Amino acid sequence: MSLRHWKQALIGAVISIFSCLVLASSATAQSCPDLPGFAPLDSLPVYDGACLFGAKDAGFTAFDLITGPLKGRAKGEIVAVEGTLQRRLYVGPEGTSAFDLFSNYRNALVQGGFDILFECVERACGSPNALLGKTVIYGPDRKLKNLKAQSEFALYIAGEEHYLAARSADGTRHIAVYVAQNQKNSISGQAAGRAAVHIDLITSAALAEKMIDAAAMAKGITDEGHVALDNVYFDFGTATLTPEAKPAIAEMVKLLTENPGLKVYIVGHTDWVGDPATNQALSEQRAQAVVAALVQAGIAGERLGAAGMGLYAPRASNTTEAGRSLNRRVELVERAD
Repeated sequence: MSLRHWKQALIGAVISIFSCLVLASSATAQSCPDLPGFAPLDSLPVYDGACLFGAKDAGFTAFDLITGPLKGRAKGEIVAVEGTLQRRLYVGPEGTSAFDLFSNYRNALVQGGFDILFECVERACGSPNALLGKTVIYGPDRKLKNLKAQSEFALYIAGEEHYLAARSADGTRHIAVYVAQNQKNSISGQAAGRAAVHIDLITSAALAEKMIDAAAMAKGITDEGHVALDNVYFDFGTATLTPEAKPAIAEMVKLLTENPGLKVYIVGHTDWVGDPATNQALSEQRAQAVVAALVQAGIAGERLGAAGMGLYAPRASNTTEAGRSLNRRVELVERAD
């Protein structure tokens, strides 16, 4: 082999090795972090190759859906909705633009029968500095921290802000979709420089569907010895009862007042998201909070007991949001003594 041919072969080998390294690096960059326990949102496909970096299933809550540009640093027009809130934060594949990511989600919603209530791009959202995303959509009080800093900075906005608010044809679901391009800062790790999408989905039919009155509670206890209550709502991750729990507490008070000989255990249950020990403690604290509310309403404390089962007694699979929703509950269990 001549010296010239030898040099050409060496250069080719180096290029081949370099190409393999680049491909391996890209494959590593495209791998997703491990964030189990959160299903994709109903009727909304995930962008091909996007990775889930943060999620929260917040239960029943009030939500301000932004339907107009910011006014200064404050919310402009809003639609106040109530329902089960689910949040997801995805980071698009390397090379995907914010426009492409946003357009795909917009098209999916329109094809799914959603009506667009408001949409904006950059300055039309109220500021040239992406303040909608930085102060409202992903402000300090709304940062997701499932994976600690890896989630918190998965939406670290540089610009190219896109936003839309939409409502389903039957009016039971409202959605906010926010897309921006991330800064190329190393603090964002794998998400640096990529387009990210943050989604809020509020399903408003949940409260009415889950309501169980005193008569249904009595029948459940008579027939089965226990009855599950899905409409006892707490602030996310706490044992603080929300105002939306008042109807369920009132029906429990009615049940116990109309059946003075009835004694019950209040038993808390959780889904499997989070640490088992933390879930166990939280389920016990929530049961105790319900007992305290019943005592405050006039029910004798000696008729009540509190217990927690944590994640250990599911009634549905925890691999889907529908299943996890069923597993987050309070049960009344008949006592013998």
